[in-house]
Amino acid sequence: MRSARLAAQPDLLLASAALRARRQRLRAQAGAAGRKRQGSQDRQPRSGRGPARTQAGHQERGHQRTDGGERPRKKSQWGTLKGRWVPHDTRDCVVDYVKHWSARAELPAKTLLGWLELSTSKFDQWKGRYGKANEHNAKVPRDEWLEAWERQAILDYHDRHPLEGYRRLTFMMLDADVVAVSPSTAYRVLKQAGRLDRKWQKPSKKGSGFGQPLQPHEHWHVDVSYINVAGTFYYLTSVLDGASRYLVHWELRQSMTERDVETVVQRAREQHPGATPRIITDNGPQFIAKGFKEFVRLCGMTHVRTSPCYPQSNGKLERWHGSLKQESVRTAPLKTVEEGRTRIASYVAHYNQTRLHSAIGYVTPADKMAGREREIWASRDAKLETARERRAAARQAQRMIA
Repeated sequence: MRSARLAAQPDLLLASAALRARRQRLRAQAGAAGRKRQGSQDRQPRSGRGPARTQAGHQERGHQRTDGGERPRKKSQWGTLKGRWVPHDTRDCVVDYVKHWSARAELPAKTLLGWLELSTSKFDQWKGRYGKANEHNAKVPRDEWLEAWERQAILDYHDRHPLEGYRRLTFMMLDADVVAVSPSTAYRVLKQAGRLDRKWQKPSKKGSGFGQPLQPHEHWHVDVSYINVAGTFYYLTSVLDGASRYLVHWELRQSMTERDVETVVQRAREQHPGATPRIITDNGPQFIAKGFKEFVRLCGMTHVRTSPCYPQSNGKLERWHGSLKQESVRTAPLKTVEEGRTRIASYVAHYNQTRLHSAIGYVTPADKMAGREREIWASRDAKLETARERRAAARQAQRMIA
């Protein structure tokens, strides 16, 4: 209404502009006078010549007819108002301050907020939360949250029907008009209350591995791997002893049919007559064939297959193939099948007779197969003890000389 009245009367508009200019000059003069009085007070000696200023003197009415009472808190006392959580009492003081001076000085609140470096949106939020404590990150109740009596009704109904599953229990409560909830909600309430027990299931043995063999020729691991020879893949069939890690037999063939695998296993048996090991393989088509199963039975052996999609069950032979390819086959391209067989045979001799195997106490597979590992370990311990005694004697001799 005021703006409409001023627009209708141009004289009043000019008078209002002049009045605002006069107010601005008076504020500037008041500020200059205040700074001048402060400077003269600082220059006065502290000997007590002038009259002492009392607390009451500060509260007297000034020449600009301003109130001499307690001033509202200033910005310097609030600190920064952005980039941090502001306490609720400070927040309410800012709201009161802006409302007070906006009405007193007839200034828009946006101007005061600009001086305070506070956005209008945040100020509006503060006005909406006036008189309330801060609840940042607090749980806000949702309309779909269950009430206390509904939770208790679910628990009581479950006590009356303890053998029913939570899904059937949910629809039974719906039909009986006990409480209307979804199956997931009923599950959550019963789970939090500890009312749901998992059905007992036999624990899976997957990953636990086989019982480790104690003597050679108890377990033979059999598998087939690819060998790239001049761009053509050949099939390496290996038979590995599980206890000693000794490579019993191997062949590089052009196919990997059931007959090929049976031939390799039979030649391994011929090298160790009387051995009736347990054959451990994966689930390849050669090993699940009826003919291979009959061959194992006729030889007096047993056959066990690893878990599907779990090569760790046959990890001993997988490790052998990895060592062979990393340390021999892939060091240089193979040009012919004869070169491949020669290189593999050379590595097999090194693997069985020379290379120390970490899984069997850093002895060679041949020594483990022959049962010489304890003698080797005892010899190593004796050498270490002799070296310790020699070093102790040398230090003792140095002390005697010193």
